[in-house]
Amino acid sequence: MDIVETLRVNPEHNALRDQAADEIERLRVENELFRRALKTADQAIAAAPIWHAQHRVLSEVIGGLKKSLGQLRQGRGGCPA
Repeated sequence: MDIVETLRVNPEHNALRDQAADEIERLRVENELFRRALKTADQAIAAAPIWHAQHRVLSEVIGGLKKSLGQLRQGRGGCPA
């Protein structure tokens, strides 16, 4: 039997029952938040290789653009565009 149900059966402990019920509800809410956080973390970890690959590709693209821009500037005598 759940502790809240046990305390409800015994009405002489109203204050204790209410306090326990509030604490259990708070813990249930906190537990749900932790579960959601873990699920989100699992999803982020699963997606990490994708992000690393995308970062690597973007780094290569940016590097290529910098190289092309440098070549264009050299072709113009080093003057900024």
